[in-house]
Amino acid sequence: MSTFTLRKGEGGLQVSERTRLRYHTWEVNQPRAAVVVVHGLAEHGGRYDRLGRTLGDADISTFALDLRGHGESDGRRGHAAAFACFLQDLDHFRREVQGLLDPDLPLFLLGHSMGGLIALRYQQEYPDRFRGLVAVSPWLATAVPVPRWKVNLANALARVLPALPFRAHIRAEQLSHDPQVLLAHRDDPLIHDTITPRLFVEVAAAMGMVLHRIDRLSAPMLFMLAGVDPLVDTERSVVFAQSLSAHDVTLHVYPGFYHEVLNEERAAPAYRDLRIWLDRHLG
Repeated sequence: MSTFTLRKGEGGLQVSERTRLRYHTWEVNQPRAAVVVVHGLAEHGGRYDRLGRTLGDADISTFALDLRGHGESDGRRGHAAAFACFLQDLDHFRREVQGLLDPDLPLFLLGHSMGGLIALRYQQEYPDRFRGLVAVSPWLATAVPVPRWKVNLANALARVLPALPFRAHIRAEQLSHDPQVLLAHRDDPLIHDTITPRLFVEVAAAMGMVLHRIDRLSAPMLFMLAGVDPLVDTERSVVFAQSLSAHDVTLHVYPGFYHEVLNEERAAPAYRDLRIWLDRHLG
């Protein structure tokens, strides 16, 4: 095991005149690589401390963004005027991170849940920016299909009341078996459990676009999926990963794990698989 000095910090990034984003860093002195993290709906980048410390032990620095409308970043909670805003914000953040590092340092992208959807769409629209992509429980479909009347209502409200807040109905006990994770989630003032009609519609369109532009995904990919996911459809992600079999794709499904694979009580095998995959793609 490496001996290292881990520097934990925060920063800010102005992406437009009215929108400033916050981000979190876990940096080592002489990193072999860096991982850029995109979190899921209703959470924030500060929740990835365990990941940042674990990767630091492998001499890898970690940078996690608070998406607009999340965490300490600007924006109405759980809202984005267009899904493309997330992709543009991520590209701003990627350039910010590269400016903090040696320009030749390999960069990897890791996205969880909605962040996994964002990461996949980013790779389709901004190819070759990252050495590889890790999708953790990506939101490619909900575990329980959304009733048609709710879809119709969201489409109507997205036109007339696009930023009207609704509960996302994400419960802490759906995320992990770890009591400490559940307690921290419930006590976290930056977790909001909100989604707006416009974001709901934009996410649905992004899911369709990921499938439509599957030929644009050529970077190495690692899928880390929960065996018992109450929030997203694991089988849809399995089928999607298998459809990319012509490329460098690694697929792991963790039996009994809930949605937050990297926050599970017995997540050691998942972290081991992540480190093995990163080591292999660092040569």
